[in-house]
Amino acid sequence: MAIKLKPREDKFFSYFEEIADAISEAADILKDFLQHQTDPVDNLELISAVEERGNETMSKVMDQINNSFVTPFDREDILELTREMTNVLDHIQGTMEKIVIYKAGKPKENYVLKLAYVLQAAAQEIKSAVAQLPDVRGNHNGIIEASEKIRSYEHEGDYLYRAGIALLFENNRNVIDIIKWKEIYEHLETTLDYCENVSNILKGIAVKYV
Repeated sequence: MAIKLKPREDKFFSYFEEIADAISEAADILKDFLQHQTDPVDNLELISAVEERGNETMSKVMDQINNSFVTPFDREDILELTREMTNVLDHIQGTMEKIVIYKAGKPKENYVLKLAYVLQAAAQEIKSAVAQLPDVRGNHNGIIEASEKIRSYEHEGDYLYRAGIALLFENNRNVIDIIKWKEIYEHLETTLDYCENVSNILKGIAVKYV
C-alpha cells in the first residue's frame, strides 16, 4: 500500500507576509512621527499594537511548525526568518519607546529622520522579497536583488549613524540630550542591522532552494 504524504504546508508564506507588513507599517509610523512631530505617546501606542500583531503571528508560526509534516523550507530557515523579522519589528517599537520614555522632543539634527527614511525603504524591500518566496525558484533573481538593496540600506544607515552622532556631539552642550539621542541613534542603527540579518536569510533561502 502506498503511503500518502500530507501536502506541503503553505500557510507560512501568509505568516511571513503578515510580519513583513507589520514591519513596513511600524516603520511608516516612526518616520511620519519624526517628520511631523505628532503626539509621541499616540504613536507609541500605534506601533505597539502593530508589534503585538507581529508577535501573535510569530506564535502562529511556532504552532504551525509543530503541526506541519511537510514545510516549504527547512524548519530552521522558517524559524530564523521569523525571528529576525520579529527583531526588526521589536526594535522599531523600542526606538519609539525610548523617544517617549526619555521625553526626547524634536531632534536638532536631521540624520534621525534620514535614518527613518532608510529604515522605511529597507522595510519595503523586505516586503518585496517575502512576497516572492512562494515561488522561490521563479523569483530567485528578484529575491536576491531585494536582499542586496536591504544590505545597501544598512550600509547607508551606518554612514548616517556616524554622521549623526558626530553632529550630535558638535551641536549640543546639554549632556543629557546627547545621552538620550545617542541611544535613539544606536537603536535605529541596530534595527537596520536586523534588517541586514533578514536580507542574509532571504538570500540564503533563494540560493538554497533554487
